[in-house]
Amino acid sequence: MNFQEYEVIDFACDESFQRYCREEHDKDVLFWNDWQRQHPEKQAMIAEARHLVALLSARQGGRLEQAKHLEDGIARYDQLQQALGEESGQDTAQRRFPRGLKYAAAIGGIALLAGGAALFYQHRTAGNEVVINAGKEPRKTVVLPDGSSIVLRENSTVQLSPGFNHENRRLTLTGEAFFDVTQNAQHPFIVHTATVDIKVLGTVFNVSAYRNRQTETALFKGKVEVTLANRPGQKIVLQPNQKLTTDIAKPFAVAPLDADPVNHKAKEIAWVRNRLEIENEPLEMIAGRLEKWYGIPVKFADEEVKEYRYSGTFESETILKALDALQLSYPFNYKMRNGEIIISK
Repeated sequence: MNFQEYEVIDFACDESFQRYCREEHDKDVLFWNDWQRQHPEKQAMIAEARHLVALLSARQGGRLEQAKHLEDGIARYDQLQQALGEESGQDTAQRRFPRGLKYAAAIGGIALLAGGAALFYQHRTAGNEVVINAGKEPRKTVVLPDGSSIVLRENSTVQLSPGFNHENRRLTLTGEAFFDVTQNAQHPFIVHTATVDIKVLGTVFNVSAYRNRQTETALFKGKVEVTLANRPGQKIVLQPNQKLTTDIAKPFAVAPLDADPVNHKAKEIAWVRNRLEIENEPLEMIAGRLEKWYGIPVKFADEEVKEYRYSGTFESETILKALDALQLSYPFNYKMRNGEIIISK
């Protein structure tokens, strides 16, 4: 089999590649790691395929049915993107939607509306800066203009720099947040705190940066480069499953993530982790659970869709990934508007 001819969809639907992404069999992991070393030009495509497999990990519906949804959705997405480019006179290569929104369209087998996909983020404006506050919600999920998602912990705040997503992707965090960052080589994603600056070289990480307490950066996927405020010349690059702890008055320390002895999951992410166990439940009930956990109102535009039923077990890092996974077996549409998620047929 010539894997060099594979497209993203082919990798995502290959059973061996799926086992590699889920780290189920050492043989598959070794094979695909070795194959990537031999074909470094395929790194971007492999990264996209891994993202699709993550959305497929709920294992709801047959694999052939999932593949059909993916193929139909991606075809519709590409047709829409071309049409939008023609309408505006803009070259389609210059008109991009965030990666996660493209896959949401593909997974559900739906086409995005001509107006594009609405991003949402609760905010108040301070000058030209956008300030996002979780308030009293235990967890507050927000989607930034670049497609990155953040889960903010109670009483935590992020402040976006002027020109975010156009001139830069810089923000300042006070409190604690879990980040799932989209890639953009032109504008690196940088998180400022009182004690460290974090340059994102990968995707998924958690930062705890409360005032008058030590700052902790925990990395789950990819890489981050941390610069200490009191040692600007020193940069620490973290690998997955490592955390850096620093305090202005103390030396920094790098250590493995702290695994829970019962479920073996990292304690650093326990506040945001949610394991959904669904057994033939209507979408209306599932939406209520998502709303309570993530702190985002979920509304229905159609009564019929409330009765769609689902079964499955999966862990979701963000509400968007939870919805994407549910779409696999019984497609529906959703959009973000005014800080709410609206679900429809």
